[in-house]
Order: sequence, then C-alpha cells, then structure tokens
Amino acid sequence: MPTVTVARADVPRDQVVQAVRQELGSDYTVQPGSQDNVFSVNRGSLSGAKVHIKQHDGATQFHVHGTGLIIGRLINELGIARRVASAITKAPLDQA
Repeated sequence: MPTVTVARADVPRDQVVQAVRQELGSDYTVQPGSQDNVFSVNRGSLSGAKVHIKQHDGATQFHVHGTGLIIGRLINELGIARRVASAITKAPLDQA
C-alpha cells in the first residue's frame, strides 16, 4: 500500500480530490467517500483505489490501496494505487 506524507497538517479532502482529478485527467473518476477522511478513484469498473487520510505528527498522510477482489486488488495495488499516490505527491498540497 503506497503512503504519501505531506508536511502540512489538516489538508482538506476536497483540495486533495481536486488535485488528483487535475493530475489524472478525465479518464479517472474521483469521488469523496462517505467519511470525511476517505475518497475513491476509479478507472472503469475493475480498476479502483481508495485513499484514507490520517493526521500524523503535524503532517497529513495519505494511505492508498487498490480495491477489488483478491487478484484484482493486487493488480490495482501495483497499478492505479501507485498512479494515485504519484498524483498526490505531485500536487502542491503543502501550501495553505
């Protein structure tokens, strides 16, 4: 599971969702989850990732994991989850 740490506390989920949408483009669907600290990214019906946002020592951590059943989850861990983590890394989230 890729984890990205941003040196800023309390990064708003909506800011991250917007940054990931911009970075990945229109081929991906980025949607807020039912909880304030979760959002999902999908590309088609079998390719998906879920992001959990956690506060840790004055920073914000984003834990990204692939979704799906056993083999699909493994493929998504190696594919879309890494792309989502990369998009979060590239986003200017450390600025207020």
